[in-house]
Amino acid sequence: MNWDPGAASANKGKFYTLMRFLRIEQTLFSLPMAYLGAFVAIRGMPPIQTILLIFSALFFLRIAGMTNDNLADREIDAKNPRTRTRPLVTGAIKVWEAKALIIIGLAGFFISAYFVNIWAFVLSPIVALIVMTYPYMKRYTAFANYHLASIQGLAVFSGAVASAGLYYHSLYCVLKAVPWLFVIATIFWALGFDLYNHIPDAEFDKQMGLHSFAVLLGGFALKFAGLNQLASVILDFLADFMYNLGPIAYASTIAHGLIMAYAYFLANRGNFGSAFYYNIYSSIVLGLGIDIDVLLGIPKFF
Repeated sequence: MNWDPGAASANKGKFYTLMRFLRIEQTLFSLPMAYLGAFVAIRGMPPIQTILLIFSALFFLRIAGMTNDNLADREIDAKNPRTRTRPLVTGAIKVWEAKALIIIGLAGFFISAYFVNIWAFVLSPIVALIVMTYPYMKRYTAFANYHLASIQGLAVFSGAVASAGLYYHSLYCVLKAVPWLFVIATIFWALGFDLYNHIPDAEFDKQMGLHSFAVLLGGFALKFAGLNQLASVILDFLADFMYNLGPIAYASTIAHGLIMAYAYFLANRGNFGSAFYYNIYSSIVLGLGIDIDVLLGIPKFF
C-alpha cells in the first residue's frame, strides 16, 4: 500500500531524480496507443518522419503534463505519507526548474505538432488544455479519473490525426478517419488502471476534500475499475471487427484482456504497484499486435 510511482531515492543523482519526477517509463502507456491510432487510421504505416514526430510530441507533452501535475499537487503530496519522497516535495527538483520544464515541454509539443501536419497543429492547443487541466479536476469531481483516462484516449486520437492529416485536406475527413471505438476503449482501460493509483489514497483524499471514484465508491471502487476494463476489452473486440482487422489483432486483444485480468487479480490482493505497471505490458501487446496486423494485412475472420 506504500507504493508510489513518483518516489525518488536520495543520493541517486540529478538524472535519476528527473526521470522519477517525470515517471518517464509511463510514456509506454500512451505510445503504443498513439501508434495504434496512426496505423489504423490509414490502414498502413505512416512515414518514418511522422512516427518520430508522434514520439517527440508525446514525449514533450508528457514532460509538461507530469511536471504540471507534480507542481499542482506539491503541497498535497507533502502531507501524504505515500508521496513525501517525490522530488518536488523534497526539494531535489526546484519549483523554478519545474516551471522551466513545463515551458520546454509545451514548446516541444507545439513544435512537434507543427511539423506533423496542419491539423495536428490546429488541434494541439485543445489536447494541451485537456492534459494541463487534469490535476485541478480532482478538487471538484470524481470524474477527474475519466479526465485522466481521456488523456490516454487522446493518444489514439492524436496518432490518428498525425497520420490521416497527411492524406486528407479537410478536418471532417481527418476526424472521420479516427478509430473512435479504440479511443473510447482506451478511456475505459485507462480509468481502470488509474484507480489502482487512487485506491490506496482513498482515505487520505477524503480527508483532504479531494475527489475520485475511489473516494466516491469506497469498497466498490476496485470492482468499478474491473468493469471499466472489461468494457474496454469488449469495445476492442468490436473495433477489431468494425475496422476489418485480422487474426493478429484479435489475438492481441485477447492477450491484452488476459494481462488486465491478471493485473486486477494483483490489485485484488493489494499489490497495486504491480497491477498498475502490468498495464504497460497490456498496452504494448495491444498496440504492437494491431500495428503488425495492419502491416501484414492478413484477411479478417468475419
